[in-house]
Amino acid sequence: MNANVLVAKKGHIPFFSERKVARENFRFSYTQTFILAILAIGGLLIYYAFLQNQNATRGYNVRTLQVEMRALQLKENLLDIRIAEGRSIDTVMNADIINRMENVSNSSFLVLKDTQFTMNH
Repeated sequence: MNANVLVAKKGHIPFFSERKVARENFRFSYTQTFILAILAIGGLLIYYAFLQNQNATRGYNVRTLQVEMRALQLKENLLDIRIAEGRSIDTVMNADIINRMENVSNSSFLVLKDTQFTMNH
């Protein structure tokens, strides 16, 4: 017969064996472990959503910066074209200051190869 039933029949305080107490504590511990596991999973899900949002925000910022970089590169290329047009030989030869120069006749130059000087005879 069960020990609890025997003790209950005698009218004494119910008898709980150490094994039963440990098992009940284990059940309570199991419940706590289950709740903690659910909370941990929920926390990890929230953290995962936060990381995904952070990555999406960074991706949007990168795309925005790429679009801005392309626009600035286009402006830089247009400015380089304007500079090249300003320095081109056609522009220089058709410049007002060049057209106002006098033409030289019968000129001869002596160019020394090792120096930067020229001599007019």
